[in-house]
Amino acid sequence: GMIFQKSSTRTRVSFETGMYQLGGNALFLSSRDLQIGRGEPVQDTARVLSRYLNGIMIRTFEQAEVENLAEYGTIPVINGLTDFAHPCQVLADLQTIREYKNKFDGLNFCFIGDGNNMANSL
Repeated sequence: GMIFQKSSTRTRVSFETGMYQLGGNALFLSSRDLQIGRGEPVQDTARVLSRYLNGIMIRTFEQAEVENLAEYGTIPVINGLTDFAHPCQVLADLQTIREYKNKFDGLNFCFIGDGNNMANSL
């Protein structure tokens, strides 16, 4: 399942395509489809979704929501983006570097920019 409280074309397309290529189906859930924080505790959502899904990717505003889903659910949770971390983007960037350089050994990396969720994910 893919929870998008913060929308993104690239994230949605990449996760849906990846799931399809692996032989699965992706279930898209927007903030309009869920009651997280508006009457339904994250703990309940995590337990219910764990009964129906094999994994959850969540793109949200708060890191705590990812951590709560992982704590109370029984299936893997992937952080698609939070205010604290953006690990999928970092993985994509590292894959691009590897495609062009063929290795990481001997490379030096420098992050230039705000100390934001990208910097936290390195």
